[in-house]
Amino acid sequence: MTVEMMLDLALGVLTGAALGALHLAWLWRAAARLRPDGSGALALVGGAVLRLAVVLAGFAGLLSIATQPALALVGALAGFALIRAVAVRRARRG
Repeated sequence: MTVEMMLDLALGVLTGAALGALHLAWLWRAAARLRPDGSGALALVGGAVLRLAVVLAGFAGLLSIATQPALALVGALAGFALIRAVAVRRARRG
């Protein structure tokens, strides 16, 4: 594995982790606004579209700057999944 490949993989993992943390933080805030009477549902749905757009734009930006886009994408997906797994584990504990 060359240095450039390792840098792309590391950049992908860091980007995916940052995007995953941002996505889950926004999701947590939107879910906290939900009320039993159904208010806040529109914010949750609208936020989902915004979260998806930001994550896809982040992945697209990563692919545009990486020398090995496929390797960077694999790293980004792994970083995103890692942050999600950590968040799920923390939510189950608390």
